[in-house]
Formats: sequence, structure tokens, C-alpha cells
Amino acid sequence: MKKMALLIPILLMSFTVAATGCGCEHEWQEASCTEPKTCTLCEETEGEALGHEWEEALCETPKTCARCGLTEGTALGHNVAEWSVDAASTCSKKGQRSGVCSNCGQTLTEETDLAEHTPGDWEVKTKADLETAGIRVKKCTVCGAELETESYELSDKEKREAFQKECKSYSYDKIARDPDQYFGKKAVFKGEVIQVMESGNTVALRVNITKGKYGIWDDTIYVQYTKASSGESRILEDDIVTMYGYLSGMKTYETVMGSTLTIPAFEALYISVNA
Repeated sequence: MKKMALLIPILLMSFTVAATGCGCEHEWQEASCTEPKTCTLCEETEGEALGHEWEEALCETPKTCARCGLTEGTALGHNVAEWSVDAASTCSKKGQRSGVCSNCGQTLTEETDLAEHTPGDWEVKTKADLETAGIRVKKCTVCGAELETESYELSDKEKREAFQKECKSYSYDKIARDPDQYFGKKAVFKGEVIQVMESGNTVALRVNITKGKYGIWDDTIYVQYTKASSGESRILEDDIVTMYGYLSGMKTYETVMGSTLTIPAFEALYISVNA
């Protein structure tokens, strides 16, 4: 009888081990959306995974599992059918507009883009002169911002006018006595042409620049001039001309009589024949 009494508990223990599989005391980890209830010791499972508990997508959040936080897809985004302008944009300051989302009822406010600049006319920033190009700009008439910048040069007419303004009148006596002192100076002379020598577009003149009594011109200078084009009118003897250019020292040449003569020299850039 004693042997039988010992055998019964042993058989019960064997039956229990067989029923539980591994025979461990399970430490269960609760089921999740994707995993069933699982023993952390032996990885035995029980039941099934819970599955996701989805909450529908909203304007600012995608479809989301309420249990594990997993997301799917994208947020719906707000939908505003009609915006109201709270503050209009300018070209220097952004504006603001507001509207109600038809999906969630939230009132939304957002900045609006800057307005386009309003360009004005070209204006001179740095003046051009005879030697240097100038700079001009286009500015916005609203905010004053510089929109475009470009360099520019004087037109032929402007160059002529600018050069003529810089020319000074000198007496024959000064330029004949001290040619080195006045060499390279911008000068203007008016006088009577007494001789014309042409070679293509290059013209050499002798011009008397001092008007004496009874309208008689005297004091001869030698003038070198290059025509701007072959179509420019010829200069003739006895023409009264106004000449603008540079003093170029003295010129020595041989006269028709075989003697040499030295007179003030002048390089003309512009010559106009007086009517």
C-alpha cells in the first residue's frame, strides 16, 4: 500500500508536465496588435494577436492605431474653400489671410506671399563721363528696392556735348609762347580756314584764329582732323569754323616757297562750320 501511495503523486506530476509542454512557470507578456500573448521565458504563445485599433485620418494626423501608435497613409490636410484677407501683402511685407476648414471646423491663419515689385524708370546712380561708364538702376516705386542694375556709356551726342563743355579758349600768344605748358589741354578755337589738305578721311587745315580789325583773321595754327565718316561734308577754304580738341604742341612744316614754318598744333575732334 505504501508503494501505491508514492506512485500516485509521481504519476500526477508527470501528467502535469505533459499537459504544460515545457514544464516552466510561465511569465506572460500580454498580447499586442501584432503578437499573441507570449511567455518571455519559453516563448510559448496563447491566443491570437489583438489586431490594430484604427482611428481614421484627420486633417493633421494620418490613420493611427490607438493601441500601438502605428500610422498608415497621410493626413487629410485642411480644406478651406474661401479665404478672407486680414492684411494685404506689399512688396516688402507679407500679408495674412484666414479661413475655416470644412473638414474639422478649425479657423486657420497663414501668411500670404509678398506682392510683386513695381519697377520705375531707369535712374542714374553713378554718372558716366568721357572716360568711365556710369551705373543706372531701376527701383521699385513702392519700397525703393533696387531691381535692376546696368552700366551705361554716354551717347555720341552726349560725349560731344560733355567734351565741348570741358574745352577752354586760349589766346594765340599763350599757346605759341608756352606750347609745353598747354600741351594736351582741351581747347576750343574759332577761326577762318586758309588752307585745306585732304587724304581720305584725314584732313589737315591751316586756320587763322585771331579776328582783327575789319573782320580780318590772323595768327595761324595747324589743325589735324579725322572725319567721322566719308559722308561728312567737306571743309573748304574761307569757311569760318569752330573746333574742339587737344593742343598738341608745335608743328613745323615746309611752305610752298621752300622755307620752314613752326606754328601751334591742334588735334580737332569736332569741327562745325558756322553758317
